[in-house]
Order: sequence, then C-alpha cells, then structure tokens
Amino acid sequence: MFQPASQPEIIRSNQKDQFYVDFLRNSLADICQSLAGPRVWARWRKELDVLGEVLYFGLTTVAGYQTLGEEYVSILQVDHAQRAVPNIKRRLALVLMYSCSPYLLDRLLAYIPKLLETDRAAERISPERRQRISKMIPVLRHAVAIIQRTHMALFYLRGVFYHLAKRWTGIQYLLVRRGPGYGSMKPSFKVLAWLSLIQLTASLLHSLYKIKAGQGTVTTGTETTSESDLKRVVEDGRGTNPALRCPLCLETRRNSTATPCGHLFCWECITEWCATKAECPLCREKFQLSRLIYLQNFDSR
Repeated sequence: MFQPASQPEIIRSNQKDQFYVDFLRNSLADICQSLAGPRVWARWRKELDVLGEVLYFGLTTVAGYQTLGEEYVSILQVDHAQRAVPNIKRRLALVLMYSCSPYLLDRLLAYIPKLLETDRAAERISPERRQRISKMIPVLRHAVAIIQRTHMALFYLRGVFYHLAKRWTGIQYLLVRRGPGYGSMKPSFKVLAWLSLIQLTASLLHSLYKIKAGQGTVTTGTETTSESDLKRVVEDGRGTNPALRCPLCLETRRNSTATPCGHLFCWECITEWCATKAECPLCREKFQLSRLIYLQNFDSR
C-alpha cells in the first residue's frame, strides 16, 4: 500500500514543474518578440504566460500523464478516495482553475475601475457608491493574498493540498516509490506553518489598524495601494505627453525606471522584459538586470 506524499516531495515537484513552465513561457516570449515585436509581446505577455502554463499542464495532467516534477519525485495524482487517478473532467478543472483563475481575477479587478469611469456607469451609479466600490478593490486583493497565505500555512501543517485548485478539486498525491527511508519519520514543517500564521496575523492587524486610522491604504505584503495608485492604474496613456509614455505598454509610465543607455520604462515592463532578454528594447544595448535604476519620486514631479 502506497503512502500519501509528504511536503518535501510535493514542494520539490512544484519547483521542478515551475522550472519547465518558465522555460516554456520564455520560449513563447522569444517567438512573439521575434515575429511580432516587443510592443505586441508587452501587451500580451500575461496571456502568453497563461498559455505557456496551460500548454504544459495540458500536455501532462490533462492528457493523463505525470508532470516532469511528479515523475522526478515519483508521486502520482489521485482522487479524494486515494484509489484511482482523477477523471478527465476533474483534471481539466484543476488545470483551468490553477492556470486561468488568477489571471481572470486580476483582469476583473483591473477592469472594474475602468468600468466605473465610463459615462454609462456615471449615469447609473452615484459618485459615493463608485468611490466605495473603488476602495473595495484593494481590500479584495488583500483578501485574496490572505487566503493564499492561510492555505500555504495549512499545507505546512497537514501537507495535503499545495494549491487552492487541488483543494477545490480534491486531488491529492501518493508516493509511488519504495526505497531507502520509505515509511520512516517525515520531516515536520509545523514551525514554518506557525511562523507563517504569526506573520499573517501581524500583517492583518497592521492593515486593520491603518484602515481604522483613516489612511486609506491596504498593504499586501510588499505593495501598498492607495486611491492615487488606483487612479494612476485607470489612466490611459492616450492623449498625454508622449514623453511620459512607456515604449513597451504605450501607457503613462508607472514607477519610472531608467536603463544604462538612458531610456525610460515602467518598472514592471522593463523587469519582465529583462527576465527574457537582458537588453534595452529600443537600442538593444545589453546590460544586467541589477543595473536598472528606479527613479524614486520621478513620477510625482
């Protein structure tokens, strides 16, 4: 009788899968940049990332095979009864929820502020209600981050579901190898779990304190979203000074960053670009990612 997979096997499997997913994403990015140019890639880079992930898990999990990470550590996906491989519908639901749900949720939360700025919304929704909805968006993003971090803490405690998608579909792992150390005592991640819960609780209490103090900001780990940030996200670069546009996303620059050759981009755009090609998108001068210069307070001039 095979035993359930423990945390080390599941974590190593996911790390290995992420390596191959990143390789596939980089390959798709290179193809898109070669055929359509950097601007098209910058516009569709998130969709290409989702496509790369769907292709990888579609050719493995959906097709009924082990992923390269699962094969590396000899674990196998099983249903909640741990007696059979999940059926095709459950495997397809797992891949769609795992790969597409974060992207769709992010697009939805980014679309709501733009929808509130339309004339049709202005006619049907009062300004007070629109402002209230806009303030709820960073709260929702923070809630999603809390759910994810709580889920990870539960995984470190129990070691069953590494992703929310696996918890929702009930897919678990069995260790399908026998060798040295099989059946011995498994390493415990309980200390890491309790540290994660303590950190999560402190972060949540700090955010509640800031909301109660009326600062109007919500922190999600390392990012801070305020009303001015939301307004900047909704801004469209069309109709503004061309000198303020990012050459990659063609919108008003956010968190302006300079390359060693002197060109300016959004921090998010140029770092994602350099993750695949360590060169300037305009003049093709090669440089290391560490040489990017973030221009603090440059956008507030």
